[in-house]
Amino acid sequence: MVIEEYDALQKILSEFRQEVNTIEEQIQRDMECIRDREASIQAFTDAEPEDFKVFSPRKMENLHREEITALRKEKAAYEERDRELENRKSIFQKYIPILENILKCPPPNRVKEPVAAQELHDSSIQTLDEIVQKIELSSTQIVMNPIQAKQDFAVIGSCLKKTVDKMRETVWIV
Repeated sequence: MVIEEYDALQKILSEFRQEVNTIEEQIQRDMECIRDREASIQAFTDAEPEDFKVFSPRKMENLHREEITALRKEKAAYEERDRELENRKSIFQKYIPILENILKCPPPNRVKEPVAAQELHDSSIQTLDEIVQKIELSSTQIVMNPIQAKQDFAVIGSCLKKTVDKMRETVWIV
């Protein structure tokens, strides 16, 4: 494999990872929209006052049929798009480890990195990348589930401390 091919594979791997992150963000936004639609549907069906129940033979669901139907269609569209996004994400996630394994071997014309630098790149940078993903995911949960978000941020903090310590050890070795 020549250097240009190696660099192209690295770029593809980077784009795959970026695409997975973009898909995850879109899925999170869609899930928020689905929850909003469910809440709106629930509001229409449960908004029946007591005197309306007693004096009217009709249900609120019948009175707001068009709105509820429109909300259910929107919800179904978001769910369908999420299924498609999950399929795309699984395809990317299938090829990411394959590309990572291919890229473990340096190209023939490139000088081999020292073992410590390779170890720093493989473990610490990958851990930092995972932490960034966790932060993005946790930041979406702050409003909906603050306790879970707080726990996630505590885990992220400890992971960052471990990664910094590992990087310091590796730098001192080099």
